[in-house]
Amino acid sequence: MKRLHAQLIILAAVFTLTACSSVIESALDTAGRTVGEAAGRMVGQRIVRTYTPRFAGMYASYMFTYAFTPGGYWVETTPYEPGEWTKWQFVEDGEPAGSWIERAFLKRTDEGEEWWRVTMYDVDSDDTVILESLFDAERSTILRMRSKFPDQEISEMPVEEGTVAIFSDPMELTEESLEGATVETGTVRVPAGTFTARHVRFGDLASGGTVEWWLVDDVPGGFVKYMTRAPEEEGDVEGLDSYNFVLEMMGKGTGATTQLNSYK
Repeated sequence: MKRLHAQLIILAAVFTLTACSSVIESALDTAGRTVGEAAGRMVGQRIVRTYTPRFAGMYASYMFTYAFTPGGYWVETTPYEPGEWTKWQFVEDGEPAGSWIERAFLKRTDEGEEWWRVTMYDVDSDDTVILESLFDAERSTILRMRSKFPDQEISEMPVEEGTVAIFSDPMELTEESLEGATVETGTVRVPAGTFTARHVRFGDLASGGTVEWWLVDDVPGGFVKYMTRAPEEEGDVEGLDSYNFVLEMMGKGTGATTQLNSYK
């Protein structure tokens, strides 16, 4: 299943159909919603598989969704410190898909603004996309964005005045809600290591299945695994499967800095 590049194109099609113009608003629309996926799949099959300026914001929306708010909820319990990064692998049918996404907190400016980098690698196309974004001190507005798409030079992306950042609008869960959804506390093994984690499970109204996290307080972001699971009666989903989806932390570290000359 050629998941990553196919999903980039399909999500681009969905955003085109729904006329989403803002990079971040599109990311929020994507997170936690599957309405229109069938239409998006049909249209996506007709779109040329290439990275174009027209769809650059849509690619960014897709990447931000997976990097920051998988499932559409904000469950981050441990803030990133400047220089910290985490890297996540996509898992299909219980096996690593080869594709990965990395999130890095690059720098906090003297004014309190924050530079973040999101990098995605697609094993099927051997493509890597890098985005670096500057958020305001309240993490409520995106101020700048630079990009490096395959076969293109590093470039500045246009950002509309007042573009809402993905940090502010996801559905933030209360500690009481997380406690009520805790299935167990036990050992979880991911490529980044073995952790003692709180396994949290919520019902997914969109699919009728579940949305699950494994929370670990002493890692950047506070969780090491994310999963969506379709209801059993759905069985195997043919083609692009967004109902049975897993992200696992494959690495973490410090020392992250700009790769796109975004700041000096």
